[in-house]
Amino acid sequence: MFRSNIWVHIIVGLIIPIVWPFFGMIIGSVGALIQHSGVFGPFLFGAGERLLLPFGLHHILVSMVRFTEVGGHSIIEGKDVFGALNIFYAQLQNNLPISPNVTAFLSQGKMPTFMFGLPAAALAIYHAAPKKNRHKIKGLLISGFVATFVTGITEPIEFLFLFISPLLWIFHVIMTGLGFMVMNILGVTIGNTDGGVLDFLIFGVMQGSYTKWWLVIIVGLIWFVIYYLVFKTVILKFDLKTPGRTVEKNDKNESNSTQNRTNQTDEMASDMLQAIGGSSNIISIDNCITRLRLVLEDAEIVDDEKLKELGALGVVHLDKQNVQIIIGTRVTTVRKQLDAII
Repeated sequence: MFRSNIWVHIIVGLIIPIVWPFFGMIIGSVGALIQHSGVFGPFLFGAGERLLLPFGLHHILVSMVRFTEVGGHSIIEGKDVFGALNIFYAQLQNNLPISPNVTAFLSQGKMPTFMFGLPAAALAIYHAAPKKNRHKIKGLLISGFVATFVTGITEPIEFLFLFISPLLWIFHVIMTGLGFMVMNILGVTIGNTDGGVLDFLIFGVMQGSYTKWWLVIIVGLIWFVIYYLVFKTVILKFDLKTPGRTVEKNDKNESNSTQNRTNQTDEMASDMLQAIGGSSNIISIDNCITRLRLVLEDAEIVDDEKLKELGALGVVHLDKQNVQIIIGTRVTTVRKQLDAII
């Protein structure tokens, strides 16, 4: 085994110098497109990152901008530094002026959408639900609000409408891109990666007035109003089945809800396993913050509708073997239940 690994590394080491110029050309082309698009560069990045999110491919674009020449090049303390995030940290560490061209691709662009837009979308979903059902979705929406506002984890809210309304998703993609563009035009300089209130306070307010942090609040309030009006209008006009607007089959048994929910929690993993195709169909199972990541023998036998009935917010088929089940913040509990059964 050890000798086999040595030969693999030798072969890979010989191949990489041959194929890398091709990938370097692609990276350079993407960088040129973004860098030469002026104020539209941040828009292309922000909108593209959200557009790729459902497929799990957004990390590729993000990594390219943060850590390669796509995100810029600077000489700091005599050293070449590549990537928006690397340059920002180097400037911060050496007490140098923070470049707006760098932060244009970092936290500041997310803040109007993450701190204001998506919370407004959650509020619109809450108000669009019948009053008798609102208490049932309050916890779900509050946890989603906390996740996006504090930490910049947006999927718990995004996957409430992504698979229900492509129209709302495209609106969200465009607004996120516009957030990046507007922050750049206004000269805001808030770096880091998350786009939540922690980044706003630590890398914005606490760094001083030069960051122009107050503009985030002004633009954010505008984003809040736009998101709320658009989401509530579209949900009601097209009668979208967002949380709280679906017909509950077991409302009459709500008096026994505590015991029922306990039983449902115990049974959900078992039912989900059957919808996946049983343990024999699972090659490997993992999870991130909001998704189960499955490698299966046959992804085509997965019962998507059954998984959604069991509480999944969406099911993404990447190929014939890789499936991602969007569950939300409960994903770790579900993963542990599945592991125990398997």
